Amino acid sequence: MATLDHSGASGEHRVYRVVSNGIGLNVLELAPHHRSRATVIMQHGLRDSAFALLPIARQLSEHFHVLLPELRGHGRSDHSDAYGVYDFVLNLKEVAIALAGQRIALFGHSLGGHIVSKYAAIFPEQVDAVAIVEGLGPPHRAHESNEPAEMQVLQFMIMNRLRHQERRSRPIKTQADALERLLRNNPRLNAEQAQELIPHLLTQTDEGLAWAFDSRANSVFVGASRANDAKFWRNIQAPTCVVSGSLSFEYWGAEMGDANFDGRFAENEMQQRIDLFQDCEHHWFEQSGHMVHYDEPARLAELCTHFYREKLDL
Repeated sequence: MATLDHSGASGEHRVYRVVSNGIGLNVLELAPHHRSRATVIMQHGLRDSAFALLPIARQLSEHFHVLLPELRGHGRSDHSDAYGVYDFVLNLKEVAIALAGQRIALFGHSLGGHIVSKYAAIFPEQVDAVAIVEGLGPPHRAHESNEPAEMQVLQFMIMNRLRHQERRSRPIKTQADALERLLRNNPRLNAEQAQELIPHLLTQTDEGLAWAFDSRANSVFVGASRANDAKFWRNIQAPTCVVSGSLSFEYWGAEMGDANFDGRFAENEMQQRIDLFQDCEHHWFEQSGHMVHYDEPARLAELCTHFYREKLDL
């Protein structure tokens, strides 16, 4: 069920509330007049926002109906006690049922890439094209072939990602303070785009401003493995476009918390993953890190528009 939320609408998009398994999802909609042609559903990543994908969505909306759901636990979507990857897949399914047209293409960044790849493999007859941006996971790490070391990693993740923890980050004093942090962590992000995005990354609490993100959603990757991911990549029937940031080692090196891990892919490692897909093109973005939509939004928008128009014959 989808209900129109006039309070969140703007001149360029409408906002819907879609309820999925009791969880209310905030969904932005652009270009509903293109619904009869094809719908592109865009899934953002962990600790990010649907609004961060608007620079790409705006260009896509010249040709397609576009839906941008905020993931459960993010933005104005409800928080939950369940953040398994298939909970996110179900939410995507419910959004498609409620708001999409007959033809569907998918876009996913990071966690969003994991979600859309699983959806496309599980519901292959319902997906016409898939774009996965920095969504094939981190480079191989030593513990992945060392079971005792893997148990140690799981121990750490269970205690730090499954257990609810009080917010430990430095309090956010003002939107300007949040903006400074966002730009410091994403130095290639355009300052004007960051200014536009900041209100959607924050929420007001009794204690003041906080990031609009439920920390429990970090649990989605506990127990994830490359072998499991590969099963889904092999079963995607739709043509797929994978985009990787050449500078993503900056992110992976910091994110994994391992002093012995530099975050870089081994030679041919990414190509081995691409080869698992049935029909896949791959693009390296040389000026991008993990946040490709922050670093090279215009180039990403152009590539995705061309890819979808070609594969959907529009």
